[in-house]
Amino acid sequence: MEKNNLTWKNLLIKVSIIAALALAMLIPLAMVRHTVGERAVNHTDTLGDITRSWGSAQVFDGPRLSYKYMDGKERENTIYPDSLGYTVKTVSQILHRSIYDVPVYTADVCITGTFVLDKTLPQVGKADMILGLQDLKGIQGHPTFTVGRTEGKVKSTDGGLKVEVILKENAEEGDVIPFTVTMKVNGSESLYFKPVGSLTEVKMASDCPCPSFGGDFLPVEREVREDGFTARWLISQITMASPSSNSFGVRLMKPVTQYRQTERATKYGLLVIFLVFVAGFVVEIISKKSINLIQYMVIGASLVLFYALLLAFSDFLAFGLSYLIAAVMTTAALGLYFIGIVKNKWAYFLTGLVALAYGVIYVLLQMETFAFLAGTLLLFLILCVIMSLTRNLRLDASRPEHPAPESTETDA
Repeated sequence: MEKNNLTWKNLLIKVSIIAALALAMLIPLAMVRHTVGERAVNHTDTLGDITRSWGSAQVFDGPRLSYKYMDGKERENTIYPDSLGYTVKTVSQILHRSIYDVPVYTADVCITGTFVLDKTLPQVGKADMILGLQDLKGIQGHPTFTVGRTEGKVKSTDGGLKVEVILKENAEEGDVIPFTVTMKVNGSESLYFKPVGSLTEVKMASDCPCPSFGGDFLPVEREVREDGFTARWLISQITMASPSSNSFGVRLMKPVTQYRQTERATKYGLLVIFLVFVAGFVVEIISKKSINLIQYMVIGASLVLFYALLLAFSDFLAFGLSYLIAAVMTTAALGLYFIGIVKNKWAYFLTGLVALAYGVIYVLLQMETFAFLAGTLLLFLILCVIMSLTRNLRLDASRPEHPAPESTETDA
């Protein structure tokens, strides 16, 4: 009985050490994640440097008429368009700096609409038509502002552009003033609008294949294709308390960068290490081939190095191709190592398990809504496989591994 207890103690000690080794792999995993974070910060800084020169995320606000009038004392008033329409076409491109790629766009914008004069504006005779724009550095060339039949002289103002509007002498309350604005704007990341008109319509066409519509309103019509998308918004002012407090539009950048995907992949790192370690321990018991602690450390280091390879390749290649190359390299190296250690068919089982783990994790990385459900079901399936492999396992240390032949009378 004492001998049996010692064996169980040795078994528990090895299991504990293997678990400790798996947990110790968190240290190099954390170092890899730290490197991923540094690369992501550098990418963000590079994005900021380029967009400061090219043009940042653009938000169109207006146009609107702003003026001052006398009513006992000087007062300010703003007239928003009765009807407002945007026609936008964007063309995307990739700007390169060092190892980083920054997606940007150029938008051709045509704004049309009408103002309806109120009772105070004809008394003044003039007003400023103001178009709010997030980043004036993104404007290409010279915008054109046409009010009525007159093209106004465009000036910059705080947070946008303005032109002076001179009313005709016989202007009256209720008169309609049409306007047209045409311009070309550089931007990055997103393009948004504020629905300041009594009825605001935006029609957009783009070559971006992965738009993300957002804001306070979604398109009433949309069509997303592999070569781009078209969308249409139609918004009435009666749905808003304040037109300037609402906005809507589309994000035109990739939803997930390679650094975000690599960071998500590292979150599964400890799971893969535990899975391979548990499988190696089960194979060790079934096949009677010992795997020592140094070999477990080498296996764990190889599994961690996979993420460093993934990060290094993803700086220059697409994430999917980088993942494939890193997975093939790691699986091949570990496969040869398993063959050298176990020297039987179980080496191929362990190699297939590593390949399967990387394949399943890649599928999980492509999923958003069902990633947790799929991962949980996978763990349950793995547990069932381990239960099946170990269902007939018997650990009886009181019996020697190779029992001696029975005694005979002659031997006695």
